[in-house]
Amino acid sequence: MSALNQHDEPDRDPLLVPRAAIESRKVTHAPGSIPVWVRFAFDDGRTEQTDKGFALAWTDRHVLVQVLWRMSYYQAAREFWVEAGQVRRRLIEPQWIGRTA
Repeated sequence: MSALNQHDEPDRDPLLVPRAAIESRKVTHAPGSIPVWVRFAFDDGRTEQTDKGFALAWTDRHVLVQVLWRMSYYQAAREFWVEAGQVRRRLIEPQWIGRTA
C-alpha cells in the first residue's frame, strides 16, 4: 500500500481569524504572492507548527496566507486569515545558485 493511502483523516483547521473580522475595505492585495513562513496554533493539544506559504493579502492586523494542507489522502492549497504576528517573510533562493554549468 502506498504511503498516500495511509492517512484517511484531514488535518484539523488551526486557530484562525474569522472572515467576519476582516474589513474588506482595508484589505490590500499583493501584486504577486509573497513567500512567507506561517506559524499555526491549534486548540486540540497539538503543538504549534510552522509551514511554508504565500501571503496573498493583508490588513493592518491580519494576513491572508495560502499553504498546502492535508485533506485526507492528498494535499491541497488552502487559504487562511491569520494574525500578522504569525507570519514572517521567507526567502526563496534562485535554483541556479551554487550550480556549475
